[in-house]
Amino acid sequence: MSLVVIHNSSSTDPVYQANPTHNTARKSYYGISAYPTLMVGGLYDAWPISTMQGYYDTRMAVPCYLNISVTPSTGSSPSSGTLTFTLVTDQGLDTDATIHAIINECGIPGTGTYLGSDFNYALRWNMAGAAGTPVSFGSTSETINMDMDYTIDPSWDWNELYLTTFVQNYTTDDILNSHMVKLTDLIITGIEGSTPALGMVPDFTVVSPAQGAISFSTTSFVGTGTMSLYSMNGRLVDTAQVQSGTGVFTPEASGVYLLRLDTPGGFSTSRSVVLIR
Repeated sequence: MSLVVIHNSSSTDPVYQANPTHNTARKSYYGISAYPTLMVGGLYDAWPISTMQGYYDTRMAVPCYLNISVTPSTGSSPSSGTLTFTLVTDQGLDTDATIHAIINECGIPGTGTYLGSDFNYALRWNMAGAAGTPVSFGSTSETINMDMDYTIDPSWDWNELYLTTFVQNYTTDDILNSHMVKLTDLIITGIEGSTPALGMVPDFTVVSPAQGAISFSTTSFVGTGTMSLYSMNGRLVDTAQVQSGTGVFTPEASGVYLLRLDTPGGFSTSRSVVLIR
């Protein structure tokens, strides 16, 4: 499946702009002024959610031959470091594309009319530039590694930062695949700021698309954690206290949701899921 949901905070209204310079650069390249923008397979007009089913069914019929993974280099920390993006193709794609790596922050407080509201996935930084970084795929299966350095502004809330990565066909704007991860899931600070421990985060799995209800299964961790279900505009839909095991959410409407697991040790993990009712 080649399906991606991208939240773009490039509105002309400054209230949405966590980083006006990078927002403006992205808007000038894509010509988008909505927040959030829902993109399905390169199509920007998949919003409102009532149109989601048709686009989703169409994209489900499109095979995905690209896998994306991200790993931090040794010594990477919440302040700076290097991320390696690994692109693996199952067959030759024979196309030119661009890779986009965007640092987003959740919980950006609104001002003025929006005072009291929080905006999620606000764009903080285009790691690969507004136009993305070119990448070419050959006529056979291959693995491409690409390093990008990052520096986190101390004014950003490290615990609310996400990395959204997607690869886009240069000619058609079609999304070849995407990857989204919470930065604390990639880089976890060790005791008293020592060398980060990588990959030491309780995790969970969820089936997407989900039919009728959203079922999840957590890995083992000590104590009781909280699983939260958010709509993609940041509204808290439901919560559940969980230990290692399984659970179910049954929201009333179809749509794209975000599941977030917070554990007693201060770790959190997030996954997106499409619900069809």
